[in-house]
Amino acid sequence: MPFYRMLNNFKAIKMKRLLIFTLFYFICNVTFGQACGIYRIEYVGTVFSNSNEVVRIYLPTTVLLQGLENERVERSFIDTTLTNGDFSVKTRSHLTTPYNNVNHLLSVYKTKLDKFRMKVSYKEDDLIKEKMMEIDWNNIEVSIIDDGGFGTLFRFNLKEIRI
Repeated sequence: MPFYRMLNNFKAIKMKRLLIFTLFYFICNVTFGQACGIYRIEYVGTVFSNSNEVVRIYLPTTVLLQGLENERVERSFIDTTLTNGDFSVKTRSHLTTPYNNVNHLLSVYKTKLDKFRMKVSYKEDDLIKEKMMEIDWNNIEVSIIDDGGFGTLFRFNLKEIRI
C-alpha cells in the first residue's frame, strides 16, 4: 500500500474519532449542563454633599457582598459616575445561584457583611479623597423588578446618601 493512502486512511480514522469525541462532549454539556440561576442587581439612589463635590461612587459587586473578597480588592466594586447626584447601575452575579427571594438574598449578605459598604470619591481642597460609607441593611429598600430580562432583578434603593 502506498504511503499517501496510508496517510489518508490514518487522517480519516483520526477525523472520525475527533467527530465522535466532539459529539459526545456536546451531548454531555446539553444533558448535564448547569441550570441557570444568575441574578442581577440594580443600584439606585442619590448622593448629597453640602461641602464637597462628589466625583464618583463605587458600589459593591456580588463577590464582595457574598464575602469572597474584601474591600481592598479592585474587583470588589463597580466604578459609577453620577448624573446630577443620581445613580442607577446594573450588575450581574458572579456565579449561578438559586436566589429569587429578597429575604433569602439579604440573609446571605447580612451574614457576610454587617453593613452595606460602598466607597465615595470627592474633591476637597483640590484633592480627590476616598471615603468608605457604611449603610445599615435596614435602611435599604430591596425589591424584585419584573423586567422580562434573564435572571431575577433585585433593585437596591439606597435612597439619599449624605456625605
